[in-house]
Amino acid sequence: MTAVPFTLCCSMLAVDAKTLRQWLKHSHLSLHSHPTDARVKCLAIEQVQQLAILHGRSIKRDSEPPSLPVTLVPPEKPASLQSEGRIPPAPVVSTLPSTLGDASDLVKSLSSLEATVASLQQQVAQLALSLVHERDLRYEHRLSTLEALIQPPTEPSGHLQEAAVSTVASMPDAEPCLERPLHPGELRARSRAIALIEYGAHGTYVIMSPQEGELFFTPDSQEWFEWLASLSSFRFVGQLGRFSAARENRRGQPTRQWAAVRGKHNRTYKSYLGVTDRLTISRLEQVAAKLQSHMTSL
Repeated sequence: MTAVPFTLCCSMLAVDAKTLRQWLKHSHLSLHSHPTDARVKCLAIEQVQQLAILHGRSIKRDSEPPSLPVTLVPPEKPASLQSEGRIPPAPVVSTLPSTLGDASDLVKSLSSLEATVASLQQQVAQLALSLVHERDLRYEHRLSTLEALIQPPTEPSGHLQEAAVSTVASMPDAEPCLERPLHPGELRARSRAIALIEYGAHGTYVIMSPQEGELFFTPDSQEWFEWLASLSSFRFVGQLGRFSAARENRRGQPTRQWAAVRGKHNRTYKSYLGVTDRLTISRLEQVAAKLQSHMTSL
């Protein structure tokens, strides 16, 4: 019988001394003195094997004494103990993938992700080009409509004009043709309309006045600032966004300061434009882009 010291038993079973003493108490096993040194308490190797089987432990090979056999338990004994429910079945150890396999899977995942990102970038670029083309077509159509509305009527040819004059002269009760006065509803509609500054399809800005029609002066010119000084509000549709601008009031009196407003989903965003002398095209585009960023974040 091989005697194994108590401390070596703890190392072989990978438990502390207190746990091993509780196992001995429950298994009704006791320690005995070493044959050569009575101060050293020991267990027989068979008792150590019995404890390992009862508690599902594997004996560490590096802690075994030299006389400990390699095969500790016969194959039929653990099976019988498992069938009786005295020890749990041995845990199944899953084999982890190698580091090289993890690295190759990671490289494949990154390559697939890069290809997906490149495809998404191409789709976004195509969508942006389509939106720009559609916007240019829409602006060109609107500009053509406005030009058709403000185009002066063509004068009749010489013989047609003479015939019309002779016809009017031959009518005894003919009265001179007067311009039709505007209906009060039309006057109210014109008063409610505000000026429009819009970026056209040909890369120029179209300036529309509700009373005078299209204005043909250059933005940021002297006429530009004089025209803005005569307004109380206007609408701006630029390359990067749009907004409605209104002159701010102080104590019921209009000031030279302007503010831009843009709303969406019951939320209103306001940005300070500046005084009339600072309302350049670049400043209007800058504020339009700022407000547009708030719209895209909703």
